[in-house]
Amino acid sequence: MDARLLERQRLAHYQLAYSKRIVTLADAARCINRFGFCWLFAPRDRKLELPSLFEAVKGKRDAHIDDWDADSDKVWAWKNDLPAAKRAYYGKAFAGKPVFISLKMLPYAIAALGEKDSVRAYKHGALLYDAKRVYDALAQFGAQPTQTLKRSAGFVGKEGNTRYHRALDELQTKMIVAAMGATNEGAAWPSQIFDLVAHWFENETRQAKQIETQSARCALVEQYLKTVLAAPPEALARLFQIPRPELKILLDEMIRAKKIRMENNWVFRKSKIEI
Repeated sequence: MDARLLERQRLAHYQLAYSKRIVTLADAARCINRFGFCWLFAPRDRKLELPSLFEAVKGKRDAHIDDWDADSDKVWAWKNDLPAAKRAYYGKAFAGKPVFISLKMLPYAIAALGEKDSVRAYKHGALLYDAKRVYDALAQFGAQPTQTLKRSAGFVGKEGNTRYHRALDELQTKMIVAAMGATNEGAAWPSQIFDLVAHWFENETRQAKQIETQSARCALVEQYLKTVLAAPPEALARLFQIPRPELKILLDEMIRAKKIRMENNWVFRKSKIEI
């Protein structure tokens, strides 16, 4: 596979050019809807490929926040404004990294990655105690900004702060909790507001209950390959939390259904591209 050719095709597909930069919240929502999901900021190692909102704002590849500027402020606000307006999901659903998911793809993500029953998961050891404390605080009191939520869940001091953020990461990875806005709690930066995914994205959660896990994974893989054009299996396993034996079964089924193809241990969307 020609990696440089794949990169050129991705650049064209992502439409990364100064003349095509996104400048408004509506542009950002359209970008997320077009790709299905995108990073807030692109990881530097590129092992988990996706377009990023910051690159789309800058109009160039490998745009990172080395120096804070007006574009950084804009994207930082959008990560709160988009979920607040229910125009996209934002949280650490994919490999524990901040990602936007379109409302169209969100039911599939919830069905594939989401914890179906948090109370039962805790009883069976699939949800840690600290995460259960944060979950209980949200279930009892509803959406809360981060400092208030930390107090509601009973975390105090430096160690408590570390445990709280670790619990919040776990809940986001399991798609139990998500950011849904921001407010001022008196600190220099606005505090993110968190809520249960089942509360804030009620319609998408209801839809997810009608989707089987394997069908949801298939939809995620198809959309991902439509966006990035090609990917190694290990990226699919990490992004969508699919154990390798189960991923092999899924890919074999998708190959038989002629939804994807594999060459040299890379997975491609069905339509042929010259790489």
